[in-house]
Amino acid sequence: MLIKFHRFSGCPIARYQIYEFIERQAELNDAGVETIILLHSSKEKTLSNFKEVPGLHIIADKEKTYYQLFHSKFILKKLFSISSWRAMFESFIKGYFPQFNKFEGGIIGIPSDFLVDEKSMIADLNYGKHFGDSWTVSEVLSKV
Repeated sequence: MLIKFHRFSGCPIARYQIYEFIERQAELNDAGVETIILLHSSKEKTLSNFKEVPGLHIIADKEKTYYQLFHSKFILKKLFSISSWRAMFESFIKGYFPQFNKFEGGIIGIPSDFLVDEKSMIADLNYGKHFGDSWTVSEVLSKV
């Protein structure tokens, strides 16, 4: 199982990265990986942006309850990281722009990824160093 924490549902970087998982979840299913993606937005704002596909589940965690349990961070100084801005411009180039009506829960969340094995143990993890530092589908497949 893969558990991914992203920023709010209107974030262009999060949307760009999540849509890769929506499009390629069948590959993860074939590898035995179910995906859970959490966003710190309301259910209404989250589900209006993303559709679940078999093996991929989207969870709205507006109160950041699960973020706190997994120690996913919210760090203001990462807003000024060159790598964060690079990831943002990359998402713009791919056609993902900020949805200002869906900014919710703050803009300083850093992504994190947890790969959980069949014994329910964390086999690998990534606490992002900037807003765009989250595993891709290819990176996940290389770990299973």
